[in-house]
Amino acid sequence: MSDRLRVATERMEGGQVVVVGGEVDMESSPRLLLELQRCLAHGGRTVVDLAGVQYIDSAGIAVLVEALKVARRRGQEFALRAPSAQVTAVLALAQLQQFFRIEPAPDGPR
Repeated sequence: MSDRLRVATERMEGGQVVVVGGEVDMESSPRLLLELQRCLAHGGRTVVDLAGVQYIDSAGIAVLVEALKVARRRGQEFALRAPSAQVTAVLALAQLQQFFRIEPAPDGPR
């Protein structure tokens, strides 16, 4: 698995935040998918913080779409938080930004 991807999960009231950094590509996206599946299995709200993502390709976007589909089937909330310019550009290119709930970065320290 790629060591260029950083994934950390933090608890929040009512769910979890998955903080992603580095590169999400064909090599590393299975690792992100496993973490998102684990979080969705716990129930509650899942927020994916993408502020630290420097690169994402179609495999990474496919992981986000799959997680969104799973969350919707289960009636769970799923959101993207503060996507980097790279992520925002790829979502726009694929015309997918309207399907995701996109939140700004939280105020103050995490």
